[in-house]
Amino acid sequence: MEATATGPNRTGAALHPKDIEQMLDAVDELSPPVPINTLQMDVERQSYITEAEAVGSIPPSPQTAKVSAKKAAESPAIALLMDKLGERIAFERTGTRLYGALISKHLALLNAGQQIPSAATDEAAGDTLQRIRSEELGHFQLLCAAVMEMGGDPTAQTPCADVIGTASAGLMQVITHPRTTFAQSLNAILTAELTDNAGWEMLITLAEAAGQPQMVEQFAQALEAEQQHLLIVRGWLDTLMETEIGTPAV
Repeated sequence: MEATATGPNRTGAALHPKDIEQMLDAVDELSPPVPINTLQMDVERQSYITEAEAVGSIPPSPQTAKVSAKKAAESPAIALLMDKLGERIAFERTGTRLYGALISKHLALLNAGQQIPSAATDEAAGDTLQRIRSEELGHFQLLCAAVMEMGGDPTAQTPCADVIGTASAGLMQVITHPRTTFAQSLNAILTAELTDNAGWEMLITLAEAAGQPQMVEQFAQALEAEQQHLLIVRGWLDTLMETEIGTPAV
């Protein structure tokens, strides 16, 4: 799977047994005579947690502020659905950008003469990536329309949208880094797709609880597409691994 060559990696301690002995001797010599009591630190941390305000709130759209606020107040299911819709909007927007970055990396590797094997599809790898990116963008637009139908504002950053944006920032850093390989980038995409599939499953459950049958049907179609994305990404990774080690990947 694009195995990295052995090189001057000095991060492992096992290569320097004498230094390990000296380090352990220093630990014995310099450690406090009694165990460190972290109780006060734990209490302080817990006080921050209990006193902190929420990450954010769900602002209603200006046109229907009173109606939206009333709906959310009367139905916790509606409020939670709106929050999770905002989360999926943020993640699908990120997914579109992730695949855009992966397309750039794929083109760069092709121009450098590297062949990227395709799996789980008859399309060329580049065409598959373009198609998936378009579908991610379509899901983003579907979610925006769903929020607007409920009287919400799809541009609003809901609490869960804020959290998922922070959680997914590292994935973008992996894919856009010039030193990461295509396989390493695919691993990041795999993490995104696993999260995406679980997110759509949860959103379907919330739409059902909120009495939104049309959304349930639309979200089920989106989930089916995301499941196919996951199969394609895993197929690519299996193919790359199989090519590298010369035996079928397990």
